[in-house]
Amino acid sequence: MADALHGWFRTPLGRALAEAECRLLSRRLAGMHTRSVVQIGAFGRGQRPALFGDTRHWLVDRWPRGPVDVVAEPELLPLESASVDAVLVIHQLEFSEDPHQLLREVERVLAPEGHVLVLGFNPFSLWGVRRALAGVRGSRAPWTGHYFGRSRVNDWLRLLGLTVQRREGLFCRPPLRHARSLEWLAPMERLGPRYARIAGGVNLTVAQKHVAGMTPLEPAMRPRLQVIRGGLAGASRVRPGNSAARDARGGPQG
Repeated sequence: MADALHGWFRTPLGRALAEAECRLLSRRLAGMHTRSVVQIGAFGRGQRPALFGDTRHWLVDRWPRGPVDVVAEPELLPLESASVDAVLVIHQLEFSEDPHQLLREVERVLAPEGHVLVLGFNPFSLWGVRRALAGVRGSRAPWTGHYFGRSRVNDWLRLLGLTVQRREGLFCRPPLRHARSLEWLAPMERLGPRYARIAGGVNLTVAQKHVAGMTPLEPAMRPRLQVIRGGLAGASRVRPGNSAARDARGGPQG
């Protein structure tokens, strides 16, 4: 299923969605104090959000030949506990055999006051309608996933002791396959955050890990945007072809 999803992200619709999601994640990460970011789930071409300053980024996925830093199961992350400032979950809950365990792993590796940003398809949108139709006519990724509503994801995060801080939607365009149609409908993205939160094809949930006795860090400054590509040395099944991974000298530090 993971390979099928990666392939879909290389279609016109998948590319358009990946670009929109990376832009939104970049904006949200800009307001957080992060020195280490782990992205669970790769887009079809290994896209990553833009990061700031000396923030390091590692991409984890079960994609042996993909453009990732660490090949691993999201439900069993080869990372130390409380070692990561931010975790990005890219459409993993929908296709995980155990989404609860995946979120437990996310909570485990998050450092105190760290953030998790979860992207998931909205079942109460035109994308959800398209998935329902696919179930009748035969389906393939991304329509084979189990789409979870915003309230379900919020409940899971709260049960893990995470505080939900932000909920929003994106990608108001319908799930059309042709690039020209998607470009023609691009002005729909200016309908506003309220419409996107209700009818957007994707939900973004941002939550924070609060720990008693910890003092929250001040918001990060906003230096010039800079894309950072890093690696994770010492973790199981690090992708050999990633030079950044070979040059790194340690995993993420909290």
